[in-house]
Amino acid sequence: MTDIAQGFRNADGEMLPELTHCLDALNDLAFFRSYKAATWAALDVREGDRLLDVACGTGFDVIELARRFPAAEILGVDRSEGLLGVARSRAQGLANVTLLQADADRLPLQTDAFDGARIDRALQHIEDPRASLREMVRVTRPGGRIVAAEPDWGTFVLYNGPGVASAKMSDVWLRSFRNPLIGRELGVMLDACGVTDLQSEAHALATSDLACADAVFDLPRLTSNCVKAGVLTQDEADLWRENAKAASEKGAFLAGVNILTFHGTVAAKAA
Repeated sequence: MTDIAQGFRNADGEMLPELTHCLDALNDLAFFRSYKAATWAALDVREGDRLLDVACGTGFDVIELARRFPAAEILGVDRSEGLLGVARSRAQGLANVTLLQADADRLPLQTDAFDGARIDRALQHIEDPRASLREMVRVTRPGGRIVAAEPDWGTFVLYNGPGVASAKMSDVWLRSFRNPLIGRELGVMLDACGVTDLQSEAHALATSDLACADAVFDLPRLTSNCVKAGVLTQDEADLWRENAKAASEKGAFLAGVNILTFHGTVAAKAA
C-alpha cells in the first residue's frame, strides 16, 4: 500500500516520475511559494555567502536562491540521483549552483564551510532527523543561519461533514510518515544541536478545493489504501468521496495542515 509519502523514502524507485510531478505541483501553489520565500529570507543572505540546501529534490529552492542571490554560492544535496538529474537539467546555466549526491545524515562536506543551511519537508521522511540536523549545524559556521520547515501531521484535518471516515483517513495518512510530528519537534531538536536565538512561525495550508487537496494529500490513493487495509469499506470510501465533492462545490470542504518553520543561529562550537 505505498502512497506518495512512503514513496519519498526511496525516491529512486518506480515512483520517481510521480514524485517529480508531485513536487512540481506543490511548488506551483501560492501557499508553498509563500512559506518557502519566508525560509529564504530567514537565511539572511549576504554577498559572497555559501548556502546549503539539504534534500534539495528537483532543485526548486536551489534555483530560486541562485536567482535571488547571484553573488552567493548554492550547494544542493540529495540522496536521490533521479531527483538530482532533474535538478541538474533545470539548473543549467546557473554558474553559482552545484549539486551533489549525499545522505543528509552523512554530508561529505567540511566543518564550518557554509554561512547558512536549510531543509524543507524532508525530515518527515528521513530515518534519523536529529543526525541530519547535527550535520547541518556541523557544516555551518558559528554565527551562520539554520532554517528548517516541516509539516506537523498532528494538525492534519479532513472534513466533509459528520462521520468517522475523515478521522480514519487522517490517521492512516499520518502513519505513512516516518516522523509525522516533526514540525512541532524542530525547536527542541535544533536547540539540542546547538542552534540559538530560535524563532518559529506556523504557516496554515487550508483548502476547500477537492482537486487541490487530491494533489497535495494524495486523497484518491489514500481512500484506496484505507479500503485495502480494512479501515473503510468500499461503500464508505465511495460515500466519503461523494460527500467531499458535494461539500467542495459549495466551498464547505476542508483539508489542511500546519507547516512549522524554525530558524536560528549556530552557536560557538567547542574546540
